[in-house]
Amino acid sequence: MAIRTEQTLALLKDREPFSKLERADIEALLAMVEYRSYAPGDLVFDTNTQPSYLFLVEEGRFHLRLPNNTNKEIGTGEFFGEIGFINQDFRSGAVWATQDSVVSCISRKKLLDKQYVRPEVALLIIQELAKRIITYLRSKEQTSTEEIIWQGESGGVEFKSTLRWNMFTNKKDKNIEHAALKTIAAFLNTNGGILLVGVSDSGEVLGLEKDQFSNHDRLLLHLNKLITDRIGTIFTQFVHASVEKVNERALLRIDCQPATRPAYLRDGQQEHFYIRTGPSTTALALSKVYHYIQERFFAKDD
Repeated sequence: MAIRTEQTLALLKDREPFSKLERADIEALLAMVEYRSYAPGDLVFDTNTQPSYLFLVEEGRFHLRLPNNTNKEIGTGEFFGEIGFINQDFRSGAVWATQDSVVSCISRKKLLDKQYVRPEVALLIIQELAKRIITYLRSKEQTSTEEIIWQGESGGVEFKSTLRWNMFTNKKDKNIEHAALKTIAAFLNTNGGILLVGVSDSGEVLGLEKDQFSNHDRLLLHLNKLITDRIGTIFTQFVHASVEKVNERALLRIDCQPATRPAYLRDGQQEHFYIRTGPSTTALALSKVYHYIQERFFAKDD
């Protein structure tokens, strides 16, 4: 159990809102954490489950499905269950394990009990989770995918015809994947944005058939692995991917929030730092990276 607790501590220290807490407050949270194990196919919760916990994936992988058929793969270091944790009324979707997995569970009842956690700490956690939910819901509901396509590409929107298929050579191409990851990293390092895969530069909805995934779950799993391997696990919390239908064709929508730390894209033995400059993704020169990071991530308000 001591090893598991240390692992949870390491995960919490790297994630909002817990990264803002003092170690003593994090340790107080750890004292009330419960651990649960799941086998592949085991249901964590569905829309009929009374919400009581916030979940952090310690190891393994889960699948989230919402009533609007939004799907997301959830891996190590990611939270789920925020909406039910906040509203205490209903779960908005279903989550089940796709691998042998372990989660740590934070009880809302204990979080709001001052004998476990200081009230100001509990308030900070609730506020930060609510802010995260609002940001996510705003991007998903207030701006429809059809509207985004109609408005066209911009500093915060980019279209890609495929995720991994080269339309000219007619085969899989790592360079195509790299191009999509560049855009994601740039959104993370700038002001966030939306990447639509399965849409041409002109806004024509092409669909996802060219990428030749056996199903949409495989596609989402592949994307999650790309981000984890090439950008980093801690950045998956800022990326929300879903498969949606427009004009009877499926496309991949990737909503990226601004990250709270610099995101580097690994390419073999090298790492590159990308930002958005207008509607383009730009590799920042090494001489400018330090200044940009200081201004973007560490500048203090007067």
